[in-house]
Amino acid sequence: MTVISAELFISVTAALLGLLLLVFAVDWRYFRDWVVVFLYKCLIDSLWGGPVVNLNFLEYPYRQLPRFFEISLLFEFWVFPILCVMFNQVTRKQGFRLILTYAVLFSAGITAIEYPLELYTDLIHYNKWSWYITFVTLVITLLSSRAFIAFYRWGCGYFGDRRL
Repeated sequence: MTVISAELFISVTAALLGLLLLVFAVDWRYFRDWVVVFLYKCLIDSLWGGPVVNLNFLEYPYRQLPRFFEISLLFEFWVFPILCVMFNQVTRKQGFRLILTYAVLFSAGITAIEYPLELYTDLIHYNKWSWYITFVTLVITLLSSRAFIAFYRWGCGYFGDRRL
């Protein structure tokens, strides 16, 4: 009898929940914006996540394609970008105070899930890292994605109406 590891179960569940969020919770009328947010978040994660792991601040003992990547592809390129799209969707028409409040709430929720995963699974291990650093970096990246999509929308409006 084959026993499925907790790490595999959590990974598959996270991937499927992400897919369900994309299919049923994302407002696809703003497809262009959400694709930009998703790709922006993937870029930020690849620029930030790799060095954090290479500097041994944290590690992902259980990861996808471990021979090729030291980071968690599932989190960096699927789960967190989807959550970032959801954050941007929720804050799409909000003012700065609510955007900041939601950034803190989203980050607190993600941190509240990550910290027990760090303690009780091999999905992530903190070396020179802490839950507080996770929380702060999540807030910063969510806010940066919100600033980027606002800039992107402005640029589309400003440059999109010009005829060449």
